[in-house]
Amino acid sequence: MEIILETNNLEKKYKDFKALNYANIHIEKGSIYGLIGKNGAGKTTLIRIICGLQKPTSGSYTIYGVKNSSPEITKVRNRIGAIIETPAIYGEMSARDNLIIQYKLVGMSNLEDIDNLLKLVGLDKTGNKKAKDFSLRNETKIRNCRSSC
Repeated sequence: MEIILETNNLEKKYKDFKALNYANIHIEKGSIYGLIGKNGAGKTTLIRIICGLQKPTSGSYTIYGVKNSSPEITKVRNRIGAIIETPAIYGEMSARDNLIIQYKLVGMSNLEDIDNLLKLVGLDKTGNKKAKDFSLRNETKIRNCRSSC
């Protein structure tokens, strides 16, 4: 089975505080994996490291077989998505405008796929409707999209 995420003795320290203590994870393609732990256990730190928002103090990880020290890791990260803590959605903006901002934040300059993505999750006919006014049922469509995106 293909391993899509593997961490090897991943550690993150902030001065004398160890936020992540030698995490070793092996996630196979198609599996569902949950992170459960107390506040401060390192769940968010692990996700932030994998997404490239923080660097590990020590250890390594691979995503789809590409090691974190490889220049190709940035390209591979375009295949993953994560919401950490609070979703980065601007309530006063449309779904399309929110996606444009997200594309630019991750360095994607080609905006051609946005209309297809909006259609896939049922937001293609929302026009200028503000994101804060969307129904929560759209959130379910977005989650279900992951299997076919």
